[in-house]
Amino acid sequence: MLNRKSSLLLFLAVCFLSLTTFVYAGRGDGIFYNPPQPRLVAPYPEKVDLSGKDYLEFKWIIIDSYTIRNCEFRLYKGYEMYEKNLILKQNIDSDTSSFKVESKVFEEGEVYTWSLKAVSYGGQKSDKSFDSFTVIKK
Repeated sequence: MLNRKSSLLLFLAVCFLSLTTFVYAGRGDGIFYNPPQPRLVAPYPEKVDLSGKDYLEFKWIIIDSYTIRNCEFRLYKGYEMYEKNLILKQNIDSDTSSFKVESKVFEEGEVYTWSLKAVSYGGQKSDKSFDSFTVIKK
């Protein structure tokens, strides 16, 4: 049976470990932290008109951006996000909320899917956010 002094020390140790876990998880580099998914903003419509445009701009919002080191941007041809369909892969700094891709990369009438993951300073990755669109060039 534990005496009062031992019980108090055990209680304080448990409190300290709980507080340490809470602090590290809140900073974004703890072992329990998963960053939130980026919110995709544009291109939003199912059909994107690139007629006469030099580039297509992808835009997003990062929640808790102060905890994010970078984002992993990927662009695929078609709906399937497999390596064989990957057109472009780019790491983007966390202080950036958009990325431009030259319109010559896109073909008329084709479907493209883009995805974005946030990466914390501790190396943890968010769930993938993704969306698809069809390109129109007149």
